[in-house]
Amino acid sequence: MTTQPTARQRLTVIILAGLLICGGLAVLFLLKRIPPPLRLLVGLTDVVGGSVLLVLVRQKFNRTP
Repeated sequence: MTTQPTARQRLTVIILAGLLICGGLAVLFLLKRIPPPLRLLVGLTDVVGGSVLLVLVRQKFNRTP
């Protein structure tokens, strides 16, 4: 039994990916108390994770039956 992705799931993943990217950029540019190497690691990890979610949405939800 396979479940078909719904529009609500697609919207949820897009919103979460956007929040993850915005959070990563905030860590990169706004937090000054964290040491730079750790700030880069955390910020870029969040940005890459959000980008991966956007790619997942594009591949999974744009399939034509």
